[in-house]
Amino acid sequence: MEKKRLILILLILPILLSYAPHTSAAPVSVMLPAVYSSEEIGVLTNLTVWVTDGTGHVFVDTKPFAQVDMQGSARLSSMVACDITGTDPESHDFFYVIHADSPVIGGPSAGAAMTVATVAALENWTVDPGVVMTGMINPDGSIGAVGGIPAKLNVSVRHGAHTFLIPPGQGNITEIVQVIEQDDPFTISDELVTTNVIELGAAQRVEVKEIGDIRDAVYAYTGNEIPLTILSGEVQTRGYLDAMQPLALALMDETRAQYNETDAIVDQGLEDALISQIQAIGDAQNDYDMGNYYASMSRSFSTMINIRRIGWYSLYLDSDDKDKYLSNLTVCVEDEIADAELAVSEARSDNGILEGVGAAESRLTIAKERLDWAGHAESADDTIYLLAFAMERARSAKWWATLSCVGGGAEIPEDLLKDRAGSYYSQSASILAYAEMLTSEAGGDRSWIMGATDDLSRARRELRTGYYAGAIYDSLHAMVIAGTAIELIGIADIDEKVNRSERAAMSAILSAREGGAEPILATSAYEHAEILAASDTDRIVDYGYAKMVARTARFFAYQDNRTAEPGTGGARGVVDEETAEAVGPGGHWVLTVVAAVYLLRRRYA
Repeated sequence: MEKKRLILILLILPILLSYAPHTSAAPVSVMLPAVYSSEEIGVLTNLTVWVTDGTGHVFVDTKPFAQVDMQGSARLSSMVACDITGTDPESHDFFYVIHADSPVIGGPSAGAAMTVATVAALENWTVDPGVVMTGMINPDGSIGAVGGIPAKLNVSVRHGAHTFLIPPGQGNITEIVQVIEQDDPFTISDELVTTNVIELGAAQRVEVKEIGDIRDAVYAYTGNEIPLTILSGEVQTRGYLDAMQPLALALMDETRAQYNETDAIVDQGLEDALISQIQAIGDAQNDYDMGNYYASMSRSFSTMINIRRIGWYSLYLDSDDKDKYLSNLTVCVEDEIADAELAVSEARSDNGILEGVGAAESRLTIAKERLDWAGHAESADDTIYLLAFAMERARSAKWWATLSCVGGGAEIPEDLLKDRAGSYYSQSASILAYAEMLTSEAGGDRSWIMGATDDLSRARRELRTGYYAGAIYDSLHAMVIAGTAIELIGIADIDEKVNRSERAAMSAILSAREGGAEPILATSAYEHAEILAASDTDRIVDYGYAKMVARTARFFAYQDNRTAEPGTGGARGVVDEETAEAVGPGGHWVLTVVAAVYLLRRRYA
């Protein structure tokens, strides 16, 4: 049977190769250590990675079938590999062929080695077959903790490894083992046993190293260094401050005027709630005085919602026809949303800065959403709150539409925007599904998953309504939240994580400016992290979003200076999360070739 299969492959291989797109580099193979699902018995899995010219697809072929998280790990590995090498993931397709002689655990612990193999394939580097690694890959390139390390080390030793790479802090492993005592009566008990993995490796003539960053892992495998360039400097430029300052001042003036109007008609039972807003107005003024204009605007936004709610509810209580009052109020909000739609449309027509247009479209989508919710609220107070929120979100959409036109933006073809929006949505959905699985298994913070799900749902609506810029930035935000949920699993030093995120965000913003972009949304997210973030984890998300947005700004600035790469300009169909990602004919041919070559190599290895 094997002989017939081999003959068939040899016959069809020339035909398949004639249809395959150009492969950018030779395939790269590494060994992945794993353990049985139910037993601590180590096994090695063979991974072969191909990278070809393409349109951003990620293909995973496994034998036997692997768990779904292997697909998530492959997707994340390709993203991180492109990130650290400065490669556009949308210009390549990635193929991961995994062959195991026994059923093994799924993909998280293979992520770091998969990333190394992807980098080597992208750069056409040779890997040392004597190096074996276990560790999760995090979106920021750090290596996450895994289990079963002693068993993985032992099987790697038996297969000739001379170097075994493990996540940081896992040089000593404490595990629960069963101890059987033969005394009468016969007993089985659980005991904690600590193993020094570094000493265990040394006793078997294998060097065990703790590796914290994927760049160090790449060097251990290939001997090649990937420089980490961190730029430093002023994040808030004069141009950014000049754009934000008048809006922040206007918002504070409007907030004070709204307070005075509400104070004249406030219901007696709501006076204390209104007075409490004085402190918030003062905080906005303090931020303004310190030059933190976006923070001042954000505080004024929240305060305006509260003051409107108090004033509108006071008028509602005093109204003779309460249903008519709510109906008129709804019309007022609908008119504001219509005005915001016009402002966003004009900004888009005037080639406003993409970040500003995206932020405006996202806020307009939220305004429409809250307006819809208001129509189904169970109480008048809830209805009025949602209407007040929708009103201010629509107004903030107009602010961002105005900001987008400061300095002018580049004309970006709609098909490129649509393509990128669909791609980012797909990537975000994949990373979110992966994060949901990992946090469920590891007991991570599930609130992050809910936040990312909300962002992704909004991005899907924006795709359907043609708000492609909004879909890009909401998908990016969902991706950052989901990625942070993964990175925070088992993290030991949150302060270092915050500092690392801050440096990466600053560097990305400065790099975007060097590339000819003005990342106003990224700078705003950075300022939000510095001034308004409620916790360290919120700061990590803000910084992460600032970094992603700045890199996207640089990408689109680069597109303005050249012809779009093949595959990046054509519109690709947008699908729901429930629908499988479509694979083009070229992708099928390449995957077939990959499988054919892989079988040949396995047969004659």
